[in-house]
Amino acid sequence: MQPERPASRSLSVAFCGAAVGCGHGRAALAVRDAMRVRGQLGQANFVDALENADPWFALMYRDGYLRAVRHAPAAVGAIYDRTDTPRHGPRRIGSLLDRLQDGVLRRFRAHPAITEADLVVSTHFLTSAVLGRRRLSGALRAPLVTVVTDEHPHAVWLHRGSDVTCVASTEARSTAIAGGLDPSRVAVTGIPVDPRFGLIAPMAAWRAEPLAHRPAILVSGGGFGIGDVESTVTELLAALRDCDVTVVCGRNEPLERQLVAMAARSPGSDRGNALTVIGYTKVMHELMSAADILVGKPGGLTTTEARALGLPMVLLRPIPGQEERNARALVAAGAAVRAESAQAAASHVAALVADRARLAEMRRASAGMGRPRAAFEVAARAGEALLRRPAACADLLLGMSAA
Repeated sequence: MQPERPASRSLSVAFCGAAVGCGHGRAALAVRDAMRVRGQLGQANFVDALENADPWFALMYRDGYLRAVRHAPAAVGAIYDRTDTPRHGPRRIGSLLDRLQDGVLRRFRAHPAITEADLVVSTHFLTSAVLGRRRLSGALRAPLVTVVTDEHPHAVWLHRGSDVTCVASTEARSTAIAGGLDPSRVAVTGIPVDPRFGLIAPMAAWRAEPLAHRPAILVSGGGFGIGDVESTVTELLAALRDCDVTVVCGRNEPLERQLVAMAARSPGSDRGNALTVIGYTKVMHELMSAADILVGKPGGLTTTEARALGLPMVLLRPIPGQEERNARALVAAGAAVRAESAQAAASHVAALVADRARLAEMRRASAGMGRPRAAFEVAARAGEALLRRPAACADLLLGMSAA
């Protein structure tokens, strides 16, 4: 029997994910920072599966998804729903896909940062699947912690090889257990956000009114600037009066150029509005803490960050699938309203700006769903995983074989 390893010593941690969207990477950075603050972290290595995959697979996986989201969202939603079923026993197609993934990701599987790590943290379902199989076979020595970055733990996230699976809520935990995971290996931590959100959250909690007489509206298309961002900004500037509108374009440089050109024309200035355009940013916590309303797509990390600061949301055309699930939960809790067009989003924002009481209620509802210290919760569960005696990561629910 191997001796237990203390979780308090400085660890070599491999953070694994896939660069499809920015939320998975932001979650990994948040856990890294929390582990550093807790004194757990000695060395951090970030390993991207797609950077260590066959080129054709990386191109198809990343660009194919982004194109599908833009041009065939209904198909994306249908696939999401059809595949949200854990495997019951071996399936030929599933086994073929497993072998395909293992083959095209052979360099990732053998990456020295992973094979030599004390602990592996996965923030993407693809890496959890590949590494979970290695953990089950005994090829991966280090404990594997999976961090689900969506409100709903889709079946693709649920892998028996994970020593711990961290989920957003008690409802998500129930779903994961029903999907076949061992209850002792599923932890409710929340979705990890930059620890700086936790530092700002106490100051933002008591704020029920705009900081100044000019309401501040933050528009975001996520890390890749996806959605009707330009048309939404246009509609906002036409519908609002005496407001500051800030738009974050992420890594979408063409969108940033278009909006910078728009700002130069000073649209909405006749109504007292002002437009500020920002590209990719690492200070989203500052932008959100200064905002009264967030307008954007309901991505897992963006909405989690907003809730950490109690920021009300107007949700733009959720992508069927995980964004649709996120939107339903936020609207049901009273933290957000949804809009199916840029014009509808502008109308919602104008109505909220004029109704301070409702805006305050939404702020309280948003804060009530927030877990600004989730990254520290994940770091704590990672430490607990190190204290477990090595054992097969099999589910207690016999006969249930999750993906």
